[in-house]
Amino acid sequence: MKKVIILLLMVLLLVVSSLVGCSNSSGGVTNPIGLVPKKANLVGQVDLSKILQDKDLTGIYDKVPKNSSYPQTFDDALTQLKDQYNIDLNNFQEGLFFADVSGSTDQGNYTGVIVEGTFNKSDLIAAIQSAADVQLSTIKYKDYEIYTDELEETAIAFLGNTTFVIGEMQPVKDVIDVKKGDAKALSGEVLDTYNKLGDTLIKVAMAVPPGVAEGNLGQSASQVLGNLSAFDKVKTVGMTLSKGNSSVALNVKLCCADSDSAQSIEDSINVLIGFAGLFISGSGDQQQNQALSTLLKNVEVSRSDSCVNVSLSMTVAEIEDLIQSLNQSA
Repeated sequence: MKKVIILLLMVLLLVVSSLVGCSNSSGGVTNPIGLVPKKANLVGQVDLSKILQDKDLTGIYDKVPKNSSYPQTFDDALTQLKDQYNIDLNNFQEGLFFADVSGSTDQGNYTGVIVEGTFNKSDLIAAIQSAADVQLSTIKYKDYEIYTDELEETAIAFLGNTTFVIGEMQPVKDVIDVKKGDAKALSGEVLDTYNKLGDTLIKVAMAVPPGVAEGNLGQSASQVLGNLSAFDKVKTVGMTLSKGNSSVALNVKLCCADSDSAQSIEDSINVLIGFAGLFISGSGDQQQNQALSTLLKNVEVSRSDSCVNVSLSMTVAEIEDLIQSLNQSA
């Protein structure tokens, strides 16, 4: 049970509760996207309040088969999080996370999360210490207190009464620098891509670093999927997750330098989808095959000039069936 609660807290702090807020009189930040350091080449937003208020989405957790030691409903999980750590996930609105995914940083990972919501600072620090089993101390940086571990690797700084940033030490300091006007904020193609994604439950924009297909991730993926060199022609990626009345839509846009490169990407994706279909048909699990085949049939690939669009739309019921079939095959 404790593991589940810790997991929920980590999701809150490190991914989902990467919260972007809007200005208010209680000390929030006017425009959190304007606090993202220029060094970042990936930025994403999660509208946590909309997700938590959508019973179709939270209901997916309820219907997934679970061990009896786990909370059996989403509401039970939220209640246990609140009872254990005095953290109410419903008090958080939406969020922003950022990273440098180029792999060229000299000081390790470069990731941060800007969070806005209603919280008690002491309770939040106590919850983090309890969940991570660590004792935090404080250091001063440009009029701000940064809470950090013994090695000063992880950092948390409160930017206002309703806003904090959490991540590795350097990106947290960089956010403070941007807020103080001592460093430049994110600009260029990543920000342009992000701004064009609109209002969705989740959105992510990324500038693809050169040589991705030749890097560790690309090499690992190519062992399964074959030659991925065409994807080195992708310049930016935009992703959105949205929900209609009873369906969830995932849309990915890959933009290249020219239309010929986009054509190569479109062809490669269609080949990968065909390969996946053959792989599924060769599997011995009929129920899993049917669920995965339904998923593949819902994938649509199209091209517009130098950009390739990949979309997947599934009903909530289809998602639940897919999760259950994969769980039974695990």
